[in-house]
Amino acid sequence: MWPYKIIRQFNTVPRNPSESDYDGPYNKLLYTLFPPDSDFVVAPQFLPDSRNSADFFVMFEILLVNRPVLILEFRPPSHRNFLSKRRAADEQIRSRMTDLVGKNLPLETLYAVSALGTKLCFYSLDTTDNNAEIVPAAIPRRPTRMNDTATEDRWDYDILEPVGGAIA
Repeated sequence: MWPYKIIRQFNTVPRNPSESDYDGPYNKLLYTLFPPDSDFVVAPQFLPDSRNSADFFVMFEILLVNRPVLILEFRPPSHRNFLSKRRAADEQIRSRMTDLVGKNLPLETLYAVSALGTKLCFYSLDTTDNNAEIVPAAIPRRPTRMNDTATEDRWDYDILEPVGGAIA
């Protein structure tokens, strides 16, 4: 399980958190996993929200020799309850991973994590295959029907539970 200082930081998040309430806990977690004296760099990315160009969100990229090996995007836990918010989170991760294909990444697999509060969805992409698909596979959007392209159960691991902490 996580050290007490990480758990304590996550416990400071209020009951109805905003996106920025998770900045500290995830920052603390990432710097614990990737300390400054390691070969990795934790780099926050301030990206425009495609739904509203005036809004930005934070995505962390873990870099090895200035090239990404892991992407972490986090949003409030309430986003798990809304199909449109889950879809946006899923599309954002897939878009960023796609943008990095062909950028001479240092590892054969690029990993990403979408966090809705403390609930996690894990992604991976084989960087050696230009035709590789992002795992988990995208659920096709059907323009004439309502369909859930990012099902709630994809965020099935909790970073604060033993199984979720072990995976991270």
